[in-house]
Amino acid sequence: MKNFTRREFVATVATATVGATALANGVVAASPSRPTALDEFVDYDALGLAKLVKSKQASPKELLEASIRRVEALDGTLNALTTRLYERAMDRAATISPDSPFAGVPTLLKDTVDVEGVRRTDGSKLFLTRVGTTTAPYIKALEKAGLNPFGLTNQPELAAQAITDNEAFGPTRNPWELERTPMGSTGGGAVAVAAGYTPIVHGTDGGGSNRMPPHACGILGMKPTRGRMVPGEGTGEHDFFRTHQALSRTVRDNAKLAALTEDPSATHLPPMGWVEGPSKNRLRIAMTTVNFFGTDADPTVKEAIEKTATLCEELGHSVEIISNPVNGHDFYRAYEAVLVQKFPYLADLVENLTGLPIEQSGLLTKSTATIANYASTLPDDAAEKGMAYIHQLTAEHLTFHEKFDIFLTPVVPHEAPMIGDYTYDVAYEIAKERMQALMSFTPVANALGAPAMSVPLFWSSVSGQPIGSHFQAKAGNDRMLYELAYELEEARPWKDKWAPFSAKFIPV
Repeated sequence: MKNFTRREFVATVATATVGATALANGVVAASPSRPTALDEFVDYDALGLAKLVKSKQASPKELLEASIRRVEALDGTLNALTTRLYERAMDRAATISPDSPFAGVPTLLKDTVDVEGVRRTDGSKLFLTRVGTTTAPYIKALEKAGLNPFGLTNQPELAAQAITDNEAFGPTRNPWELERTPMGSTGGGAVAVAAGYTPIVHGTDGGGSNRMPPHACGILGMKPTRGRMVPGEGTGEHDFFRTHQALSRTVRDNAKLAALTEDPSATHLPPMGWVEGPSKNRLRIAMTTVNFFGTDADPTVKEAIEKTATLCEELGHSVEIISNPVNGHDFYRAYEAVLVQKFPYLADLVENLTGLPIEQSGLLTKSTATIANYASTLPDDAAEKGMAYIHQLTAEHLTFHEKFDIFLTPVVPHEAPMIGDYTYDVAYEIAKERMQALMSFTPVANALGAPAMSVPLFWSSVSGQPIGSHFQAKAGNDRMLYELAYELEEARPWKDKWAPFSAKFIPV
């Protein structure tokens, strides 16, 4: 077929783009009467769209065209995408079976995953021309489920920051307030869901990346148990910290994709399958708003988590306030040592390509370049000692879960920061202090290999920004989290809470 590019949609979205500009300037947002949605599909979740296809009320091509119109109307401002795969997606739309679970619903992939024939940049100038030669098993399973990727989403360089900004593509903006960051690293994906490009996207989580952006964007983000899903790495192996799973507007979409991408060879875990609703089991929930450095969350975040605790009690669960059981300084000494051992290879790669030291090459930001140098200064046994600490922490949490089923905390101690508050243009030693303050609840789940989620239950009483509630369970208890998510969604529905800069409010 002929190329399916952005130019083909200029005429059809001209009016919508005018509306987007008005929103960006605060004109529409200030109006007491909101404009109508860009198209008739925007209010459906992914399974709802699939039902339209199955009943012949819509086609995969029509759904794809609607998603592309939304991107073209909004992404010039939001900057959530790094790569558009319109032609590839249109070719697939003609062949996807309506009998597949998601029946051709458009989706987006994070720009940190291998797809054969598709550029993978990892948000870095270093990899702007790299093209995948294989497709990761997770993406194969996602496509087999009937989802149709039509683009890749922005992230921090090499997913090494807690904000979505980089030199290659620039900052992604939060649709709830354009001057705020959606955080990171799955920031582009979270914005795409919150802005209505698509109801479900792929994301990865190595320290909170599928939970911090949902906190900032008012959507659901899930991190599975290590080894639960089919591998998302191009090697076909599981990363120790990083997992692959979905960000979505509804629990059922997320749970359905989890069931369809579950690894049948993970015999060490209790099988999950499709979790279709809440459980009658009442849970023992531990709760704190104090991070593992001993600092309490900001007042609006603390208020939201306390309301979440009250909601859980009203639903019949028991909640007990506890001290944070993790020492942040000990944790980060271990987490960092294991994580940064991957980075020294960058110095060799860049110097071989350019003949220049990594910091002089211009191919990596200062923060990323100095991670590689920092890693080379660590003791030879730093990673080994780090893993020993993680094994000890894992054993301690087995004891913790003898008393508690769930650990409730903030996702992040603050509301979403403003763009520019955190930058990649500083040495890693400086950047890490700022990032660690943000990532002072979420990375424990990655070290433990435990499932965790960010649930959008409350919005700030001061700024109106979304605030996620973070729930972490014992490794293997993904089903418990999904069952709780269904219950919370029923008690405080969030699907129809739309960001002011979104496809819901663009005039036709």
